[in-house]
Amino acid sequence: MCNLLEKIRKVDLLSAKGRRHFISKILQETARRTGESFGGPDSAILVLTNRCNARCVHCHSWKMKSTGKELSDGEWKKTLDELYRWVGAIDLAITGGETLLRPGAIDIAEHAASLGFWVDYLTNGYIMNRENAARLVDSGVSRINISLDGSTPEIHNAVRGRDDFFDQSINALKMLVSERDKQQRDVQIWGKTTIMNINVGDLPNIIELAAGIGLNGVLFQALEPIYYSEELTDPKWYQKNPLWVKDLSVVSNSLQRLREQKEEGFPVANTFESLEMIREYFRDPEGLSFKVHSHEYNKKKPDCTSWYKGLQFMPDGGMKMCLWMEPFANAREGSFRQAWRNRKKCWKENCAMMQRSDEKDLDT
Repeated sequence: MCNLLEKIRKVDLLSAKGRRHFISKILQETARRTGESFGGPDSAILVLTNRCNARCVHCHSWKMKSTGKELSDGEWKKTLDELYRWVGAIDLAITGGETLLRPGAIDIAEHAASLGFWVDYLTNGYIMNRENAARLVDSGVSRINISLDGSTPEIHNAVRGRDDFFDQSINALKMLVSERDKQQRDVQIWGKTTIMNINVGDLPNIIELAAGIGLNGVLFQALEPIYYSEELTDPKWYQKNPLWVKDLSVVSNSLQRLREQKEEGFPVANTFESLEMIREYFRDPEGLSFKVHSHEYNKKKPDCTSWYKGLQFMPDGGMKMCLWMEPFANAREGSFRQAWRNRKKCWKENCAMMQRSDEKDLDT
């Protein structure tokens, strides 16, 4: 806490965003130490729709049934307005399903950016066209991500579950890069790759492809339990998942080459630390799942941080802190601050993630 206070003293007093950021960190640290509901989240995820035109082998979003009527464009914008009034311009991810299946998705992203949110926009690029690419680049979002699971049609299409996905995704990336350069916009165009046995040997080739297109980066993530599935509650899910990488030598060789490519200036977005953590994760998935699944590679122990840092809005407006919990409120009801204060204290009891961690400790 003392270190945090010292950092605040160094913040430009004229920077309202800077002050708000560090005040939020103080409140979050207070919440973490006391287990109470101080402050608010420092990031949020907007899941605009569960509908998807891909049939990805490592994701069940396209299988999910709707739990209610999706928020309208107006309701999403109202949600963003209230979120901003509550916590300010935090980091925001806009995702799906496939976001572009939602006709007003770019309008929603543009509204979020206009409020000052740092917006990370995710799409598979399948139905991207020149008009959408131009609008998205011009929208003010900070980063646009398109899934890039292989350097060849055979690999990428096998992961995406459709024969024509590679060409569509590559064309989408090229259009976005072209618009970025044409409009001279400071927007990052990234590829996003999930490492699994289908593509583990192809990772260096993906980087070479990305560099040729002109991407700003490619982020590699290790295979995780399928979201919203029974795998989330099974600590040994990887033993039954046919996509798990069992040949550790291939993992090591590919990740070592990624390290070399990063040193050579290729657009590897991962830090050296995260590449090493991914390598170790495939050796010890149960012991390191709390780092990889939370995407917090510096975590020291399997504790939950979502309860005081993160917030997710589901397509029907349901508000939750993580994948593991049921919604504690609905965005249609408003009063986010009050809903946050009154949310179920699942981090103190009945947390599925922590129960898994406890079971792992008992086994060892």
